[in-house]
Amino acid sequence: MNDEDALADFLAHKKRLTDIFFPNSRSAIISQWVISNIQHYNSDSDTSAYDEFWKFLLRLQKIFARIVKLRIDQSVLPIANFRTELLSTLSKHQVVIVAGDTGCGKSTQVPQYLYYGESNSNDTPGPNSYQNIAVTQPRRIACISLAARVSTEMLNERGSKVGYQVRFERSRTKATRILFLTEGLLLRQMQMDPFLSDYDVIVLDEVHERHWQTDCLLGLVKCLIVVRPKLRVVLMSATINVNTFAKFFNDCPIIQVPGRLYPIDLHYIPLSPVEIANTTDRIDPAPYIRLLRRIDVTYPATERGDLLIFLSGMADIQAIMEPAKAYAEETKRWIILPLHSALSASDQEKVFHVAPDCVRKCILSTNIAETSLTIDGIRCVSYIENW
Repeated sequence: MNDEDALADFLAHKKRLTDIFFPNSRSAIISQWVISNIQHYNSDSDTSAYDEFWKFLLRLQKIFARIVKLRIDQSVLPIANFRTELLSTLSKHQVVIVAGDTGCGKSTQVPQYLYYGESNSNDTPGPNSYQNIAVTQPRRIACISLAARVSTEMLNERGSKVGYQVRFERSRTKATRILFLTEGLLLRQMQMDPFLSDYDVIVLDEVHERHWQTDCLLGLVKCLIVVRPKLRVVLMSATINVNTFAKFFNDCPIIQVPGRLYPIDLHYIPLSPVEIANTTDRIDPAPYIRLLRRIDVTYPATERGDLLIFLSGMADIQAIMEPAKAYAEETKRWIILPLHSALSASDQEKVFHVAPDCVRKCILSTNIAETSLTIDGIRCVSYIENW
């Protein structure tokens, strides 16, 4: 196959992908741009420029491959089967409860369903769509990470259609249509604007956790829907006590979304008699280092899979950090990252970065990572009982 045939085949393949994953207008722009450059970089063109254009096409191919994987991942989420039901139910009722187990996709997909409505593309909103959506989260790291994830899936930069707002930090602009914010900030906004007139839909996520801010918002929102009959409210919860919320909102409809189950292997690593005998009030890092070493021995370095270790607090994380970093420096096979609420947003975001080849992440976390966070690449989860 010569260069011209290869280029024609590449263009046809990209045209099919753009028709599927991009709106028609964007597809036409991309196709016209590629065609114009193909005509420009013919065999008589400068060789270096021709090579650069081919390199660009290869980069474009990788981008499209990532988009294809992204769309496939979205389509197989359990929540995807309930999109039409959610939009139809919300058009008839002011309040809808979405009850689903962790991992069903409700936190990332429901805001997008509300924005795009019944549109067949990921660009122009269709029927039953809403243009100003507030999504509350109990934790600031959840706001930031979910905003980043939804921005990626919508092919938008953060601060455009999707933004977040937490205490002392925000990425909200006039163009923002989906805003992730903490429950406390939404309460603060109600002090300034009791009717929350900036929003068409209010999504209260993780309502089953029942923080005091959550309960305050539930009571205030129940009053608000009386004076704003066009306002829509979506409560998202685990499958625990959802009937309590339904009764509070006059038997509002409940959409039950199943979760996804994966095979889980449990490995018990008992402490040695010496470790038990040497136990003090301070946490012993030895069992954790032994766990890192066991993973290194069991799985080859080329095999992806990060480790998430749950600890009881910041003091335990600090006690493990230095010995773990020393082991990581020795083996060159680990990156040790803490995760707790006192970290800055930039430090918290490091846990979402992909580790280099042949290197794994070890995340030392409090219970902040139990809900609302999706850290790609986690293969092992550890909880060690201290004597």
